[in-house]
Amino acid sequence: MKNRTSILQDHLIHHVLLTIVLFAVPSTLAAENLDSLFTEARHAATEVGDRQLAIEMCQHALDVNPNYHDFRILLGRCYSWDGNYTQAEAELIVVVEAVESYQDARNALLDVYIWSKQDEKALALLETTVQMYPKDVGYRIKQLQILEKQEKIPEATSIAHAIIEIDPNNKAALDFKNRVTVSEITRSTTLNYAYNRLAETNTEWQFIVVEPSLDPWHLLSLEHKESFSFGPIIIKLNYANRFQKTATQIEVESYPTLRKGTYLYTGIGLSKSDLFPSFRMGLEVFQALANEFEASLGFRYLEVPNKQIPIYVGSLGKYWQSYWISLKAYVSPSNSSLSKSWIFGVRKYLSTPTDYFEVYAGSGVSPDTKLGGEEIDFLSSRSFGISYKLEIKPQYDVNLGLHFSNLETRADAFRGDTGLQLSFTKHY
Repeated sequence: MKNRTSILQDHLIHHVLLTIVLFAVPSTLAAENLDSLFTEARHAATEVGDRQLAIEMCQHALDVNPNYHDFRILLGRCYSWDGNYTQAEAELIVVVEAVESYQDARNALLDVYIWSKQDEKALALLETTVQMYPKDVGYRIKQLQILEKQEKIPEATSIAHAIIEIDPNNKAALDFKNRVTVSEITRSTTLNYAYNRLAETNTEWQFIVVEPSLDPWHLLSLEHKESFSFGPIIIKLNYANRFQKTATQIEVESYPTLRKGTYLYTGIGLSKSDLFPSFRMGLEVFQALANEFEASLGFRYLEVPNKQIPIYVGSLGKYWQSYWISLKAYVSPSNSSLSKSWIFGVRKYLSTPTDYFEVYAGSGVSPDTKLGGEEIDFLSSRSFGISYKLEIKPQYDVNLGLHFSNLETRADAFRGDTGLQLSFTKHY
């Protein structure tokens, strides 16, 4: 192996030879001589590590032919490698403006902006570059990285969707979607519709209603979500049509983050009709645990005519491979179907972190559903259902659900309920 002195000697000899080449050639160099000089300049910059010599060679060549863009790109690269970003930008802009489609120049200028942390200039350059090269996911990945660094999650999510459309298995985009939960999407609007087909039954195990004996129930809900630094806030407006009566309810919910792995659920709802509880509120603390478990504790409070009902809630869930398995229980001192309720669910995530298929079963009435005032007085209930959530195109989701239940309305009197749910969400 060569010692340090020998290496320095070789470096000095090469410098001298290249200097001779540089200044021995006349200013009327032919094209082939410029090509040879470019090879030497690139060798000096990248292999010998003598960027100052490479800069001098590029400047000399540009004096001869100012339109030899490869020399100007190499000159810009040398400046940027030395941290002279202002000089690098000035040289590279000349090439980008002269030949807009020259990718080498755009790539070099983009590196200058990224290395010098000029994010807005980088994004502006990327926007025009993506328009010119829409199938090049490399540029979109750079957009994604900058936007995520700036915590512009909706814009970054839109870019991730575009990348996945081009390359469904792109690791950078899929990793981003795994890092960003649905709650981090800053803005979305959802329209929900639920239809329930009802009939009086003679048994507590009749779930599917074929011939209804009661008017069907309709529920329409419009909700909008906005996220802030502390977490998302959701505003819901619910409209119900039951027993030939109509009613509205307004709800506000939020999921503020307390610290990494700990967040809250808070909610409040108001209505002037007994089709909904006149007042409802909730508070629940969620905590991530070891081995991908999550647990929660909290309470709900409902007011209906002549009743004030406290409800205590707890849950335990676990991520296992691509599954989310959870059990949630509600306990109340009231003598109703709310006194002891539980729901068990298994969710299978599909090709993307936002798509899933879920099956669930439960007993009792959950106060977290769009609860009607009448349902609180039911003695007991049993239910099960399925839900399928799918991203139909970037920024648009659809959720389909089937729900089957049987409720004990009075002693030895039962009601079957077959429900259909449909929701459509747009993310911004």
